[in-house]
Amino acid sequence: MTTIKDPATQKTLSRLHQEAANQSLILLKGLTKGIFRKLKPEDMEEAYIPISSRQGKFIFDLLVKNQSKNIIEFGTSFGISTIYLGAAAKLTGGKVITSEILKSKCEVARQNFTEAGLSDFIEIREGDAMETLKDLPADIDFLLLDGWNDLYLPLLKMLEPKFKSGTLIYTDNATFRSAKPLLDYLRSSNRYDSKPVKDDKGGSDLSRYVG
Repeated sequence: MTTIKDPATQKTLSRLHQEAANQSLILLKGLTKGIFRKLKPEDMEEAYIPISSRQGKFIFDLLVKNQSKNIIEFGTSFGISTIYLGAAAKLTGGKVITSEILKSKCEVARQNFTEAGLSDFIEIREGDAMETLKDLPADIDFLLLDGWNDLYLPLLKMLEPKFKSGTLIYTDNATFRSAKPLLDYLRSSNRYDSKPVKDDKGGSDLSRYVG
């Protein structure tokens, strides 16, 4: 497996994963707000809600082996997943475009990208992903769905015309009920080959667009 060797990137990821691991009370506080009403992005403004180190290493290796260059992410948060993507883009000569709706998270993520030495390989777009990602270049190599699950399917359909044969779609939190519409669409379409990916968070999905 290809691994991240840059010391600055490794150090930043180690710090961020440790901070995320110490957030159980903050995460619980945010999730509690969803007991009486539907959760909103601002409810999780202080929460990392990241991919795991195991997921990040898997995605990094996948991108490098496939020489993915046009890399798109929905759901930056504080930038843990984005750093894995950016580290891969640095090796493949590519670029990451990522979207985050909360201004405060964008500001912290930018600082983390700088610390990791990856600012030149990452463009973060602040706002609703259905707006910020609608003007992407064609021939997307990789799409990471790691944001608000309700938007997974509409976002995929919006970006689908810019997929090419072989485009990879990695869906985090695929076992969540709110991700079911997307998975039903992927499984029922003959344009995708999809399979579950076992991970330490409960399960993700990896799909390949076959056109």
